[in-house]
Amino acid sequence: MGDPGDQLDEVIGALAAGRTAAQVVDAEGRLAWVSEQMQLLAGVTEDTDLGLGRHLDEVLEREVWNDLLTPEAVATLRRELHPRLADPSSAPLWVLSLDLRVGGRHRGVGMLGVTLRHEDGSPLGAVLIYAPLLPARVLALVSEGDEAMFTRMADLSEPAQRPAAVVFADIDGSGPLSRRLPTPVYFELIRGVTTAFDELVARHGGIVGKHAGDGASAYFLRDSHGSDAAAAGAALRAVQELPGIVDEVVADLAESGAEVRAADCRLNVGAHWGADLFIGQIVTGGRLEVTALGDEVNECARVEQVATGGQRLVTKNLVERLDEEGAAELGLRPRALTYRMLAELTADGGAAGGKAERDAGSLAVHDLG
Repeated sequence: MGDPGDQLDEVIGALAAGRTAAQVVDAEGRLAWVSEQMQLLAGVTEDTDLGLGRHLDEVLEREVWNDLLTPEAVATLRRELHPRLADPSSAPLWVLSLDLRVGGRHRGVGMLGVTLRHEDGSPLGAVLIYAPLLPARVLALVSEGDEAMFTRMADLSEPAQRPAAVVFADIDGSGPLSRRLPTPVYFELIRGVTTAFDELVARHGGIVGKHAGDGASAYFLRDSHGSDAAAAGAALRAVQELPGIVDEVVADLAESGAEVRAADCRLNVGAHWGADLFIGQIVTGGRLEVTALGDEVNECARVEQVATGGQRLVTKNLVERLDEEGAAELGLRPRALTYRMLAELTADGGAAGGKAERDAGSLAVHDLG
């Protein structure tokens, strides 16, 4: 019979190679290991004392685990684990339903327990693996999303002030277009544009905001990119690439026989910098999204509303966040750009123009188109 410590280390090494939320306890019921994913769920920092090497009864009294596990979950773990470690005849596998507290909400999870034993049947320890209680088809839908973006969204469980670049986009003349095209074709167009927009935002390290009809929004946080310049550069790169990806969507539809051309589907874009945005998750029974509130969000929406014919209006506040290297990578020469006041572009006097002039008329904007 090998050394128990070595054998547990082999189990831990195998688990660490995966990406599961898991814990390992030894034969005495002491916490031997906590996976990285479990630590992320618990909000562990470098200073957090997980209780490694301590008996699970003591560990479960620590603040970090009390914050994560509901009292009922703690009681269930204590009741179920100890007899299974002590009784060689107990089933090697067991499944429990537990509630965790994540992001201020109770989340039901399934826990798979695996009792570890030596060849002679004596206890070696146990593995506790946590997994979401979701049907396979729901998990399949979630897995289709961009993992890196979901991770960035998970980091925003606590709303806080976070500087970011904001991008709004909307299809120009979508009303006449929706009436001209068959409804299934128009739906495919909107779905294709929305999907392409989301993929582009993810590729450049952003977070997708709300979608409403044929409109979309995105945020590029300084926290995610490391600096104002990097966040602004990522947003502007996405704005530069938007026309190309929309043209690809339209071309694919046209190949399928739809009567739609690139000129029929131009995205009007507004992009702005928000130094004082309040950004966080909104999680309900029917949705998970990230939203931002602040004057700059409203101003960006007005900039986009003023854009026409596929204009990509970016504010001076955003462009001047770039450093020299970032500007060069984008092919921009900030010192040579000229700007116009948004109020100058609202001469039609319509409702949208009036609101834009009132809320953001003094903003200086440049058309990247």
